[in-house]
Amino acid sequence: MRSNRLSASKIGTMKNVFISYSLSDKDFVDWLVERLSREGISVWYDQNEIAVGDSISKKIDEGIESSSFIIIVLSKSSIKSKWVHYEFNEALVYGARRQGVRILPILIEDTIIPFDISNLRYSDFTKNKELALQELVQAIVRDERRVFQTPNWEEIDPITFEKLVYDLLVKEGFKIIQQTETKDIGIDFVAYYDKTLPGNLVSQEKWAVEAKFYKNSRLSVHSIAQVYGIAKLSKADAVLLVTNSYLTNSARDIIAHQIKDIKVMVWDETSLSDLLTKYTDIRDKYFKSPPITKGARVKILDPELTKINNLISKLKDCPEGKKGWKDYENICIEILNYLFVPPLKEPRIQSRTESGLDVRDALYPNRSNHPNWQFIRGDYDAKYIVFEFKNYSTTDDTSGIDKIVVNQVRNYLKQTIGKIGFVCSKKHPNSSGLQEQREAFVEDKKLILFLNNEHLIEMLMKKYRKEEPSDIIVELIDEFNLNF
Repeated sequence: MRSNRLSASKIGTMKNVFISYSLSDKDFVDWLVERLSREGISVWYDQNEIAVGDSISKKIDEGIESSSFIIIVLSKSSIKSKWVHYEFNEALVYGARRQGVRILPILIEDTIIPFDISNLRYSDFTKNKELALQELVQAIVRDERRVFQTPNWEEIDPITFEKLVYDLLVKEGFKIIQQTETKDIGIDFVAYYDKTLPGNLVSQEKWAVEAKFYKNSRLSVHSIAQVYGIAKLSKADAVLLVTNSYLTNSARDIIAHQIKDIKVMVWDETSLSDLLTKYTDIRDKYFKSPPITKGARVKILDPELTKINNLISKLKDCPEGKKGWKDYENICIEILNYLFVPPLKEPRIQSRTESGLDVRDALYPNRSNHPNWQFIRGDYDAKYIVFEFKNYSTTDDTSGIDKIVVNQVRNYLKQTIGKIGFVCSKKHPNSSGLQEQREAFVEDKKLILFLNNEHLIEMLMKKYRKEEPSDIIVELIDEFNLNF
């Protein structure tokens, strides 16, 4: 069952709001619509907009295009919803925020917050609905749509970046203790933020804040582990990592799935661009770039971003297990072709039985002069780039990337093919799979690496940002070598 949505309306000076929610949360959304309407905020149901025969995805895109705010209702049901996934995957979130559309998550049940929006503050309706509603209304009423562009980070250095972060923290309501004291414990800032509790009580959250300025690299696992350790020792309630770059995939995975005992928020390049557009005085203080005109209307989803949005949605919505093995292989190949053909040649697809149990590979001829693919061909004799696809269910503990799977790829890497291969799967390898990976490298100098959905999505977003998606492949090779 698809989710219902609310889309935007232009009535006088009223705010334009798009709301994404699951049909299971309709009662709450009815209440929310009624209360927002009292405040002069216009929202209406998508069934008034989407007629029989209309393209649902096209209507969704049109609603988002005309909005200044996007509210996402977070619940156990919405997290599983196909259409909520469509509306709030990485591509759409990136496109909306890039054009200054405010994304306002609201939590109505205790559930996992998607990593795509985990760095945004959310209104918590699970404790005090009236108080959370006030916060939501204030956020809508006081702000306008702000179109921003990426700052020229070449204009500043690491010391200046720390000063910029300090100013942004103050603007966002953090109270910062003397910086000299924080340096003694190995972190840039210790900050306090007032958190309102039910009954209008106020408590203070202690935040460990680390600013990481990069020219060419990204926020790594090591940086996260370092700040996490300091935060635990200093008994902080939360961690804020601020970077002008983006997270490596391994860093994203640790934050999203492995750190459970402390809240971690990230201000990345997109978040900082948003904040600097909000606080133009700080932007003008640190950058020579001309001021940006507020309120300009531009398309959120250009044709390329729309294509990426659809690829991500198909990847996330693919059924797990044997039921979806063919769909998973097809979407993975479609993504890999979009990313790497050219510079690689069209893949040669191996056969597989209808049971889905036998090996099926995609072999991409590697004749490219691109530095990354030349490096891979030179170091691993990779005449072909081999991809194997495993659509294991993430809820089935009896299946996964184990010794048998890795050995299948290992045996396939012959002299005529090369010595590097990739296993694409939603699941991470288990201990036997990792052990076989090491043995294949030690005994045969064959390197078998693992690509999950997050890697594929990250590469899609890099391509959209006009960056090199194969850098992710090289990073995986570097991570293996450095951790071997």
